[in-house]
Amino acid sequence: MTNPTTTDNLKKTMLELPPEVDFVFADARTTVETRNAYMYALRGAGWTLQSISESSGLTRERVRQIVKDFGENGDTVANVAGPVPTPPSKAVKEPRQYVEPDPEKLARLLALKPIAQRVRSNSPNHREEAEEYTKLIAEVHMTDGVPLYRLAKRLDVSHGALRFRLARYGYKQPAAGSSKVYTPILAENRPTA
Repeated sequence: MTNPTTTDNLKKTMLELPPEVDFVFADARTTVETRNAYMYALRGAGWTLQSISESSGLTRERVRQIVKDFGENGDTVANVAGPVPTPPSKAVKEPRQYVEPDPEKLARLLALKPIAQRVRSNSPNHREEAEEYTKLIAEVHMTDGVPLYRLAKRLDVSHGALRFRLARYGYKQPAAGSSKVYTPILAENRPTA
């Protein structure tokens, strides 16, 4: 009946046949045989059972049976009762453009990451590297416009970990909740510049 590769780009829902097709089905001169051939031709063109059903006044199941029987009997569609329009095509979506982090900044983030992850509680050890790491994350995310999901993927961490770090170091407000883990780091624990 139809070649799936040719109908893949056709719209499959909310189809409505043009009024001239309704006139063919409503015409008293249309015989059952020509109506069936017309349904088969419409279905072969890519129209849905629902759209043919709405135009013909038959149920969708009855249209399916007619089309199936017509195809199995090997009948020809040489005598089509009316025009066989092509269904509308799907809207073509533009591919998403993702903002990627600057390679130099990403290289610096990857170099700082293992050091920044060693910072524990109130310890001053590696605090300067952690500050630089977080500041760079904030710059890449907020200034350069790189989404946290994309940045997290490049750094091999979760986006929640980045969001937590930005909230903890005061670059972002927590999304919701009153958890104490989002409280900013105490000033005396931060390095002096």
